[in-house]
Amino acid sequence: ESEPRSPYLSSYHHFHGFGYDKVRDDIKVFQYVTFDCDGRYDPIFRDPLFVIYSLRSNSWRILDIDMPYWFCSDAYQGLEVYSDGMCHWLATYLTDEEFIVSFDLSDEVFFKTPMDENSDFSFSTRYHLVVLNGSIALISSHESDYTTLQISILGELCVRESWIKLFIIGPIPSFDWRPIGVGKKGYIFFRKDDDELAWVDLSTQIVEEIGVKGLEGNCNIGTYKESLLPIEGLNN
Repeated sequence: ESEPRSPYLSSYHHFHGFGYDKVRDDIKVFQYVTFDCDGRYDPIFRDPLFVIYSLRSNSWRILDIDMPYWFCSDAYQGLEVYSDGMCHWLATYLTDEEFIVSFDLSDEVFFKTPMDENSDFSFSTRYHLVVLNGSIALISSHESDYTTLQISILGELCVRESWIKLFIIGPIPSFDWRPIGVGKKGYIFFRKDDDELAWVDLSTQIVEEIGVKGLEGNCNIGTYKESLLPIEGLNN
């Protein structure tokens, strides 16, 4: 809003993070913003940028970060997670290199971790990012068989060699890619071809239906904390 703007310029706000800043006792949301001139000429070129919102100050600001040109994942594809004060998501650089980007909500700095090149599924076409027993984990499937899943956890940020392969499970009958969540006991939830929701126990690989149906592309399962914020403390 502080710069001259072409009437043809559109901005696109990609949701990329929501979580708790434990240093400042604050809730923050940050977005990746890109611009497009609808194919028309605009003399003022605008780079993509990150903006961050603070609940404590009730205000937005631009992050002063030299951002490379990243293709970032969509929030609804299951490729973004929050864990212990940090947001993580899958991104691709111009060279087509894929990596995990992590953002510390307190220090407001980014970390980049390359994907595991030694994975059995190094040429996978499907990924799902989750938090498994407190660790960042990647569920992947090979393009030749998306019902067989490899699960790897990240041992240390920024270290490619710290990826550890935990399981290869499957093939899972009637599995409809993608996983829709991970339970506290490590169960992986998914939607079956007939719309029934089910989970697979990683330790036994037994599949059980949970008696709930879900629509394709509209199912997600997440965990929550009842005491995150008192309802009476929020302004309408």
